[in-house]
Amino acid sequence: MILGTMRTSYDKIGINYSDLRKPDFRIAMLIGRALGSAESVLNVGAGSGSYEPADRQVTAVEPSEEMIRQRGASAAPVIQRCAEDLPFDDNTFDASMAVLTVHHWVDREKGLKEMRRVTRGCVVVLTFDPSFWGFWIEDYIPELMALDETQMPGMMAYEKWLGSVEISSVPVPHDCTDGFL
Repeated sequence: MILGTMRTSYDKIGINYSDLRKPDFRIAMLIGRALGSAESVLNVGAGSGSYEPADRQVTAVEPSEEMIRQRGASAAPVIQRCAEDLPFDDNTFDASMAVLTVHHWVDREKGLKEMRRVTRGCVVVLTFDPSFWGFWIEDYIPELMALDETQMPGMMAYEKWLGSVEISSVPVPHDCTDGFL
């Protein structure tokens, strides 16, 4: 079983993660809409459980012990594993999701192909577009944008790895409750 570098990273940097990452209801609504009518959902790179829909049967996969430790009592059942090595049969889930995690995976292509393999329906990925310039933070931390360009897959890579994709913008409101970035 491969647990990858995300486990090591988040076991070190993930302390108090759940205190900073509070799902924003507007982003949660968009993810819920994207999941459509799926009843069973796989959450890959699930972290502490942000954005897991409460009205569906969710199975979480997370490599980091620290992130698993921070999952709340109402969070979905979790399996300690990485995206590149999902322990499920083909077409097990109606849908799958990965929220702000793909850039941490050791082998992004393999992880996304694994998600596609175990999912009958849609694969929903919330990520950043490394080609998008104009994000306010680039004025303050330009090194972050340079880092994103090296670790974030370009949008066309998702189509190569998953098949036909639909790309939608997700606005980050000025009063966003999620502490990403």
